[in-house]
Amino acid sequence: MRGEAAGQRHLDALAPIFGDPRVGATMGGVMSRDVVAQMLAANEREWARDGFSSWLFFETATGTPLARGGLRRTEFDGRPEVEVGWTTAPDRWGEAFATELGKLSIEVGFERLGLTEIVAFTLPENGASRRVMEKLGFVYEKTAPYRHFGDHVLYRLNV
Repeated sequence: MRGEAAGQRHLDALAPIFGDPRVGATMGGVMSRDVVAQMLAANEREWARDGFSSWLFFETATGTPLARGGLRRTEFDGRPEVEVGWTTAPDRWGEAFATELGKLSIEVGFERLGLTEIVAFTLPENGASRRVMEKLGFVYEKTAPYRHFGDHVLYRLNV
């Protein structure tokens, strides 16, 4: 798996992933192509501001887009945080790409960026992401509302 910074040129790869109802069920809703374009523009601003954000990951052998994820600054329950997140193409769920992406992102956060903690969060019913968080060493901290998406479970990992 290889990664690239996500940008507008990746819209054609990401719109079908975020537009898939299976992904929408884990993310609080299906995203239109326009919403995905807005998300990519926000990623570009994050890269410029913070020096990190999401990457688009491709299968090395085929060049097929597999997942999007990485680190980003956010706020959860009134506290500034750096979050690791991932979204995998649903036809490739269960192939450990989210775990690999999360592991690589955590290494970047702790080893290159000097972070001392990283959070991950998801909808309470997203058991697959919760298992990935736990595999990566994250510990459940609390459940609280996240923006307009309703309650999310927050997990934290410290150096």
